[in-house]
Amino acid sequence: MINQITNCTAVVLCGGKSSRMGFDKSLLQLDGEFMLLRTVKQLKKIFPESLLVTNKRSKFPPAFSHVAILEDHYPEKGPLGGLVTALENIKTNYLFLLACDIPNLNIDLIRKMAKSMESYDIVICKQENRLEPLFAFYHVTCLTILKQQLQTNDWRIRKEFEHFLVKVVTLESSFGLENVNSPKELMLWNQ
Repeated sequence: MINQITNCTAVVLCGGKSSRMGFDKSLLQLDGEFMLLRTVKQLKKIFPESLLVTNKRSKFPPAFSHVAILEDHYPEKGPLGGLVTALENIKTNYLFLLACDIPNLNIDLIRKMAKSMESYDIVICKQENRLEPLFAFYHVTCLTILKQQLQTNDWRIRKEFEHFLVKVVTLESSFGLENVNSPKELMLWNQ
């Protein structure tokens, strides 16, 4: 593949409670196609490997049989548990972490962030003065500190960022990183 981001695995977190949506967001469909499968297809264009981390592998229908799926080793610990699970299992030095409910991946933004990957422990996207820990690159050296954090009751991924060399890539106002959180938002994407 042309312009692949090497030494990095794309990891999609698929285990959220989806309380605002009312059903599991990893099974969202747009125009009759699983949104997550569209995402995986896009990720395969730029990453040599991709992986789903989920609370329950059996929830995925046969359409996902060609996708690598890993069950979260730390259930009920939020996205931090999924990130630690992924860091423990990847064979590359980096992973790119994202949520399963982003319908419009910006490949150019991911490539822009990847340019800084080799010089930092974490390369993270920021929009509207908010860090987006579920749209970021993480080096495997983050594993030890993040795993220790699982023993606390504070599972915010960014909690221990002061221990890492972090590069923040601020989104330009012309592009917003959007996700689908409610049935109303899903209807807008399905029009």
